Amino acid sequence: MKNQIKPTHRISCGSGIAFTLITVALLAAARPVAGQPIYSTAFEPNEGYLADNALAGQDSWIAPPPFSPNAAVVTSDKPTQGKQSVHVLGADLVPQDFINELTDGYYECIGSYRRAVNYDTENAQTVRVSAHVRIDGPQTDIGNNFFSAALSTRAGTILDGEPSTASVGELAISSDGHAYAYPGNENVPTFLASVPVTRGGWHSLAIVADFAAQESSFYVDDVLLGTIPFEPSETFTGVLLRGTILTYAAPDTAANEKADYAAHYDKFSVNVTGK
Repeated sequence: MKNQIKPTHRISCGSGIAFTLITVALLAAARPVAGQPIYSTAFEPNEGYLADNALAGQDSWIAPPPFSPNAAVVTSDKPTQGKQSVHVLGADLVPQDFINELTDGYYECIGSYRRAVNYDTENAQTVRVSAHVRIDGPQTDIGNNFFSAALSTRAGTILDGEPSTASVGELAISSDGHAYAYPGNENVPTFLASVPVTRGGWHSLAIVADFAAQESSFYVDDVLLGTIPFEPSETFTGVLLRGTILTYAAPDTAANEKADYAAHYDKFSVNVTGK
């Protein structure tokens, strides 16, 4: 509900029109339109990012424990362009028994690094969350999602009459040489679309969330991978809460060790793409 100011005296017709025009102009200036960034970073020194320091705590990025909060580090290693990016070394991910139990051994470690935007689309706009992502490490067999680097979203919802949250899509590059699109609301992902990708190279990942149509489209290197509906059990408020970069690892085996892998992230942005 908009705040209303009740005047103590009558405002003349002319000043009322002027007040309305000024208010509309201010609101229009404050609200991003199609093509404008809500948030964007390349993790560069001129943006205030300090190399060899944890990402969490810089430019309002957070990393809630116990999800390996210190594993994401701003680094001069392998930027897509410029001087810096973010890496998560598999050796720095911290195994958690509860993650192993929740996923029945599918994952053992999760690194979760979040940037809030709290942008209200009013369920009428489309928002694009994107990043450049790469994985370094040995190839695993197809279907063996041992190590992955992901881009994720989170939106506000109402569930059973109470405020809640839900993903509006997650997109990951896996050690098995594929990119996978999935809803992001399950402990173990249900992959709905995939495409082969090269390890050891940067890839552009983007999730385009259409809050009016209540569906998300997934792009890998600017090629449409697929479109899926928002979680049907949730009522979406229209607010995109945050974008997140994630790193996942399964329990080590005789054949695969997380210390042999690294995830890299650069050029993270959240943009309005349409009404």
